[in-house]
Amino acid sequence: MGEIVNTYLLTDPDNIIPMDRDEFYKEQIEVFEKTGIPTMAVEVVHCLIFNSDKEVIIQKRSFEKKQNAGLLDKSIGGHVQYGDTLDYTIMVETVQELQTPSIVLRNYQDFKKALILLGAYLNTIALINHSLNKIVISERIIDGKKVSIANKVNLFFGIYDGATKPVDKEAKGVLYYKLNEFIKEIDTIPQTFANDLIAIIKDFKPEIEKFFAVIDEVKK
Repeated sequence: MGEIVNTYLLTDPDNIIPMDRDEFYKEQIEVFEKTGIPTMAVEVVHCLIFNSDKEVIIQKRSFEKKQNAGLLDKSIGGHVQYGDTLDYTIMVETVQELQTPSIVLRNYQDFKKALILLGAYLNTIALINHSLNKIVISERIIDGKKVSIANKVNLFFGIYDGATKPVDKEAKGVLYYKLNEFIKEIDTIPQTFANDLIAIIKDFKPEIEKFFAVIDEVKK
């Protein structure tokens, strides 16, 4: 049996439909080729992890990945398997993708308290806060073809000052960017970045700034 993930009809985004991950993409690629628009969304976690200097960790995806091969992408990303919670998913993904242990907080009040209490331990553990969830339709390159896929995105932001280590064939390496440097490169060489990442930076910049404000408040 393959990986069973949470999927949703775009007309009914609150009711989970358990579905084999490969079958979802096969079906939605066929739908896109026929109609040009998706009909279902798959639930994912997207996370940007920053260090205390507000540099964001960016992964360079392996060229062996089926989707967005070789592109610069989010710090952490993954599908939500049926029966798993969002917190469990993001904590597993941080270890699997960057060998970084993490604690997930559900709101900014708890994140702020954790940052005050555990700020001295950011070299060994990431503190991650859930920001929002939203249906996002973005272009992905799957097996060399451009396809519009709908994701039910659960967006997270985190802070971590320790070392990272890409695992196995998940990523070729990691880069660190200041936000203004990052936006400049997105504007000048967008083809090197995954569209998911571009959407997070451009569409959710107010949420990133809110996250930064909490960090700045704790630093005072």
